[in-house]
Amino acid sequence: MSKMNLRICAGFVIALIFYQHAESQTSDVWTLQRCFEHARQHNIIIKKSELAVEGARANVTQAWAGLFPTLNGSVAESFNFGLRFDPTTGLLNDQRFTTSSISANSQFIIFNGLTNYYSISQAKHTYKASQFDFQQAIDDVYLNIVNLYMQLLFAQERLEIVKQQADLLRQQVARTRELHEAGTVNKGTLLSIEAQLATQELTQVNGENALANAKLALIQLLNLESFDMQIEKPDFSTALIQPFNENESAQGVYLTALTLRPNIMGREFRAKAARKALAAARGSYYPQLAFNASVSTIYSGLLKQNPFDPNSPVVPFFDQLQRNNAQQLSFGLSIPIFNGLQVRTAVKQSKLSYQNAQLDLQNEQMTLRNTIQQVWADARAAYKTYEANRKNLTALEENYQYAQQRFDANMINSVDYNDAMVRFFNARTELLIAQYDYVFKTKVLDFYKGKKIEF
Repeated sequence: MSKMNLRICAGFVIALIFYQHAESQTSDVWTLQRCFEHARQHNIIIKKSELAVEGARANVTQAWAGLFPTLNGSVAESFNFGLRFDPTTGLLNDQRFTTSSISANSQFIIFNGLTNYYSISQAKHTYKASQFDFQQAIDDVYLNIVNLYMQLLFAQERLEIVKQQADLLRQQVARTRELHEAGTVNKGTLLSIEAQLATQELTQVNGENALANAKLALIQLLNLESFDMQIEKPDFSTALIQPFNENESAQGVYLTALTLRPNIMGREFRAKAARKALAAARGSYYPQLAFNASVSTIYSGLLKQNPFDPNSPVVPFFDQLQRNNAQQLSFGLSIPIFNGLQVRTAVKQSKLSYQNAQLDLQNEQMTLRNTIQQVWADARAAYKTYEANRKNLTALEENYQYAQQRFDANMINSVDYNDAMVRFFNARTELLIAQYDYVFKTKVLDFYKGKKIEF
C-alpha cells in the first residue's frame, strides 16, 4: 500500500506540474502595450539606433575636448655605434654609448577661424538628430506592431465567423441527410449542401493558415523564441467606431505633424549640423595661432664628471636629467597660402552636403504630407465603407432570420436558405474587414497627431 500511495502522490505532483505549466501558457497573454515594451527592449533596429545616439554623444565630448590644450610625452632609449655626436657635449665620438631622452610638449590653439566652435555646434546638432532618429525607429517598429496586431485580431475574428458558418452547414447536412433518407429530399439537394460544406471547410483551413501566418509575423517582429502566442482582444464595440471628422483637414494634421514627428525634427537638426560643418570648413581659410610649450632632458653614457679625465666616472643618471633640463615656450602662426586646393574643395564639399541636407528635409516633409493625405483619404473612405457594410449587414441579417423561419416551417428549400445564410455570413466578414480597416487607419491618423496608440 505504501508503494501504491507513493505512486499516486508522484502522479498527482506530475499532473499538478503539467497543469500549472499549461495554465501559465494559457494565461501568458500579449497585450499591445506588452508588445511595445518587449520590442523596445529586444528589437535590433531600435538597439542599433540607440547605439548611434551613444556614438553621437561621444562625438560631442570629443568636440568639446578640442578646446583644451594637448599634452604628450615621450621616452626614448638609444644605443649608438660608430662615429656620432654626443648630444650632451656636442663632440664627435666613435665609442659605443647609450642615450636616454625624456620630453613633454603641449599645444593650445588660440585661434583657428572658430573651427572648434562650429565643430561643437555641429556635434550637438548631430547628437540631437540621432535622438530623433532613435525615436523614429521606435515609432516605425510600433506602427508595424500595431499593423500586425490588427491583422492577427482580424484573422482570429474571421476564423470564428467561418467556423460558425461551417457549424451551421454541418447541421444542415445532417438535417438534409435525414430528410433524404426519409424520401422528402432528393439526392441532388444533399450533394449540393455537402459540396457547400466542403467548400466552407476549405475556407476554414485557409483561415487557420492565415491566422498562423499572422501569428508568425508578429512573433518574428518581436524576436520571440516560441512558435505560438495569445494576444488580448480589445473591446471593439460600436462605441469605438466614431464617425470620421470631416472638419479636420489633412492639411491641419500635416501642420501638427510637422512640429511633432521625429523624422522631420531629425532632418532639421541634420541640416543645421551640415550648416555648422560648412562654417567649420570655412574656418580653414583663416590663419591659425597656437601656443606651444615643451620640456625635455637627456642622459648620455659619455658625459664624464671630469671631461678632461678619460677615467672619470659618468655623471649619474638623475643628475644628468636635472642638468640637461630644457624648456621652450613659443607662439606659432600658420598662414594657409596654397595647399593643393584642399581647403577650397573641403568647403565646396561641405556646401554640397548642406544643400543635400536641405533637400533631404524637403523630401521628408513632402513624404510626410503625402502620407498624411493618403491616410486621411483612406480613413474617410474606410468609414464610408464601414457604414455601407453595416447597413448591408442589417438588411441581410433580417433576410437571413426570415429565411430561417420559413425554412424551419418547410416553406423554402435548403438551397434558398443556404443562399441567404452565405450572403449573411459574407456580409459579417465584409463588415469585420471594414471595421478593422477603419480602426487601424484612424489610429494611424491619431499617431500623426501625436496621440498614443492604444485600444
